[in-house]
Amino acid sequence: MISALRSPALAAALAFAFAAAPLAPLVAAAQQAPNDDAVYDVYARYRDDPKMTTEALENGLWRARLPLAALRPQPGSIRLDGAKATEQVSFAMAPQADIQSARLILRHVSGRAQEGSKPQLRLELNDRFIAQIDGVTEHAAAVNEIVLDPSILVSGFNTLQIDAVQRYTYGCQDPDAAELWTDIDTSRSYVEIIYAREPFTASLADLSAVLTAGVGGVEDLALITGRGEMTADTLRWGALASQAVANRLGYTVPRISRADTAMLSATAGKSDLIAIGTPEDLAGLAPTALSSLKGDESWLSIGPSPVDRSRFLIVLSGRTPAAIEGAVRAFAAVNFPLSDTASLVLSPGEVPTGNLMARKQTLRTEAKYALKDLGLTNASLLGEAHGTAGFTLDLPADVRFRTGAEVLLSLDFAYGAGLDDKSVVNILVNDQFQRAIRLTNPDGEVTPGYEIAVPAAAFRPGHNSVRFEIELSTGAAGECAARDTRHLAFILKDTSTLTLPPAVQYVELPNLALLSEAGFPYTSAGTQPVAIRATDTGSNTAAAVWTLAARLGQIYGTIFTDATFGFGLELPEAHTLIVGTRPDLNGFLPAELSMSNLLSGAAPDGFTRNVSTVDLGDNGLLIEGESPEHPGHLVTVLTAETGTQLLASTRALVQPSHWSQLQGGTAVWREHAATMVTQAASNGFEIGSMPAGEKARLAAGRTPWGWILSIAAVLFALAAVLALIARYMRKRMNDK
Repeated sequence: MISALRSPALAAALAFAFAAAPLAPLVAAAQQAPNDDAVYDVYARYRDDPKMTTEALENGLWRARLPLAALRPQPGSIRLDGAKATEQVSFAMAPQADIQSARLILRHVSGRAQEGSKPQLRLELNDRFIAQIDGVTEHAAAVNEIVLDPSILVSGFNTLQIDAVQRYTYGCQDPDAAELWTDIDTSRSYVEIIYAREPFTASLADLSAVLTAGVGGVEDLALITGRGEMTADTLRWGALASQAVANRLGYTVPRISRADTAMLSATAGKSDLIAIGTPEDLAGLAPTALSSLKGDESWLSIGPSPVDRSRFLIVLSGRTPAAIEGAVRAFAAVNFPLSDTASLVLSPGEVPTGNLMARKQTLRTEAKYALKDLGLTNASLLGEAHGTAGFTLDLPADVRFRTGAEVLLSLDFAYGAGLDDKSVVNILVNDQFQRAIRLTNPDGEVTPGYEIAVPAAAFRPGHNSVRFEIELSTGAAGECAARDTRHLAFILKDTSTLTLPPAVQYVELPNLALLSEAGFPYTSAGTQPVAIRATDTGSNTAAAVWTLAARLGQIYGTIFTDATFGFGLELPEAHTLIVGTRPDLNGFLPAELSMSNLLSGAAPDGFTRNVSTVDLGDNGLLIEGESPEHPGHLVTVLTAETGTQLLASTRALVQPSHWSQLQGGTAVWREHAATMVTQAASNGFEIGSMPAGEKARLAAGRTPWGWILSIAAVLFALAAVLALIARYMRKRMNDK
């Protein structure tokens, strides 16, 4: 550590870190290690950061290593509690991958109380038994290698199921006893797949099948946007094409870059390619038939990449900007009928126009929905004491329910006989307990349309989850009677409904959590205009714009057809997203957007001084604030020190590990997810309207002392008036 601190680069970075706010003294600007194996990031709060990796082997083979930690949304190890516990982990395989071999490495340990009772782990892959291994109750964990049959793996999602059978006595043990546990180390447990890439032979009709995530899928994407400097049109077309790919991938964003036809083999050797431009721009790369295009005809084609025959080249072309726009729109419209051919020519009347339909929709307020439409399936428990069921819903980012409003659940359920009065169904919204339903009839009951109200305040803008925790209890009589659960029965039907109350459109900004959760306001789902600006025409800045646009569009499956694209720092009358390096923002970011004091302490002028003069090092910076030229409009700035670092920071930001941590008005991060630091904006503003009474209650909630003083002032005034009245009445009585 001492020798590392002698590095001038690290010393400069540490000087910047100590100049930062007390909230983030450990993460402001550490110098990245020269290579991944040299040292860990000393500013990360933890070192463990498993990632999926793909490396080239000999003879054209590839090896993919998928840590279980990278395949699960929950952090940490897999904990299997109870006599019967199960966990599922899924990973995707692309159809281009020709699997040669596969194996599973599992590192696990079980509770010492099970020693001598032979706990077991049963493993299934795609509902087929693959192995049964003994649980280990020693002090240290055990490592098992399970060779997988490649024929079991399929294109699309593959599900690994781990079942634990655990016990510590052969008597009537408690199936939920704390002694019954198995822990699986997800960081050091992984699936390893050796595969070859098939030669690419798909047609345009196969786009949704070949534009897939997972092993052998679209991991690197290079966009070729004609010759010369980037223009507003090429920036726009690259963003729409990137969103088209990301929307088909569904949950991952590829590593997007801009390629040059002159250096194609060097810059895009391991990438799938999309070429956008006129026939002249793409000469030597596109099919020869492309030269026969006329007028505003649009061209789409797909075939193997000239650099790597196992990867694809998609060409979107036309002789005019309108024709190229039509080709990009046809490619981006997921439901557009493409022919089972390698190429397609569309007339202007055949291309999709207007707004392209989003793949996901938010719910309207003041409306009723069947829970089966929100993802609930019939949840049936038979012979089980515990169970869960649930669904999710997306609300508009600017929704605000009135104080005291309630969401009405109308549930269709039934339960069997023999339950005692401890049986309940607990209702949780966003993992917070809200209501409970008692199952009190000992003879069982069929209950259609059971209505229960949940506070609307429990629901937030963006993504929400509702979970039903079902707990069935039966009376205990005798040594083993309490363990006989075969008579327990419960069903919750998907015919149940949810009714949302009225709401107003009102949102407080800046709020990076809304950007993360709902992409607000940059999803093209709202009615207000959106603008995207790059500070320069460089390839790295363009790729950063495309990467961020791909992530924002992916939230609801939208395409930014209504957004305006351009260059420079001029702020239009629209919600504006600006992407560029810090030197290009110098003189703009401090003067125009004095929005946060994350990097400088309390004084806004300190923020100005730091952002203007201090090297951001390896940090990415995302900051929001109200437009100084157009009040009521949001400006979001994504920046880093250099173009290379800007692209690297953007690629890190769009990963779930970083993206899910966004909140407040400012975020600073590096490649390691543990370095993410956020802080609330010092100044905020509002979009939308709210009744005066609601607004007063909201303000009172934020400043309770102000509310208390206001009430005290009213009471004091009332007491003074009553005292004057009493004095007047006494005087009159004395006069008589």
